[in-house]
Amino acid sequence: MLSSDCASRRGSIPRLDRLSAKLFAILSCFLVALLPLGCGVTVNGAPATLSTFSCSNASMTESGSDNCTVTLTAAPVIGGLTVSLASSSAAVTVPATLIVPANATSAGFTATVSSVTSTQAVTLTASAGSISKTFALQLNPAPVASSQLTISPASLAFGNVTVNTASTLPLTLNSAGTAPVTINSGTLTGSGYTMSGATFPVTLNPGLAVTLEVQFDPTASGAAAGQLTIQSNSTTNATSVISLSGTGQNPTSAVHQVDLSWNAPSNSPVPIVGYNIYRSTGGNSAYQLLNLSVDTQTTYVDSAVQSGSTYDYIVESVDSSGVESVPSNEVAATIP
Repeated sequence: MLSSDCASRRGSIPRLDRLSAKLFAILSCFLVALLPLGCGVTVNGAPATLSTFSCSNASMTESGSDNCTVTLTAAPVIGGLTVSLASSSAAVTVPATLIVPANATSAGFTATVSSVTSTQAVTLTASAGSISKTFALQLNPAPVASSQLTISPASLAFGNVTVNTASTLPLTLNSAGTAPVTINSGTLTGSGYTMSGATFPVTLNPGLAVTLEVQFDPTASGAAAGQLTIQSNSTTNATSVISLSGTGQNPTSAVHQVDLSWNAPSNSPVPIVGYNIYRSTGGNSAYQLLNLSVDTQTTYVDSAVQSGSTYDYIVESVDSSGVESVPSNEVAATIP
């Protein structure tokens, strides 16, 4: 009987082993059922929730893409965390959901931006459970291309020009906009004025320029006014008028002048505030002060000269106390 009972017990052991294995399998399935995919549970059981939501660019112009990142408070271990995404504008599209993988604290996605015709404020939203985070994105319309013509200088003054002697000044037309500008015509008025350097119409791409050569060749003495009218498709100042001025002079009545220049003292012990310019005529030792007030420049133009005369010049520096220095070296100028 004893051996039989022991045999009976030995026979029941495999059945208990199979029952334990089956019970373990059931309990394992039950635990998995309690922890569904996306629940965001961490190792210590604390839930992983949204922490921050940001994108690379807070303002965008024209179409493109913006890289965005969702960050969690902790890394989920089982299944990861599913985050819902939304955009307040059809101009910005985002994925419907984003899964932050298990053992990760962040995940990224791309927001696709379409071009807009006016400025828009867009709100991107990331949600997980009861927590939502937002990001503000401003969309700007692309700048409108415009044709812009700039002209330099705004006027041309030829001064005194000997009769039947041509004087030429440049005029620059520059395409300063974001689209090509077409110069349709250039019209000159005024006696003695001509123009060369370009044939109209001419189209200039942005950044390019053309230079006109405007010439004044008086045929008679006296003042001569004129103007150059430029017509273009520039968005501003489509019609630009450049004033022209000049005076014709007969060869016998040509105007002369003496241009003086000198170097400032480099090692003066006191501050220099300016200069006095003196002139004598025909070798005379008596010098006459030319400037009515102290000249602060290192140049002077003497236009009160006569043909056939010789003039001698000296310059004296003036300090802050009004004291003059010794005279400079003397220079002579003979007027033809």
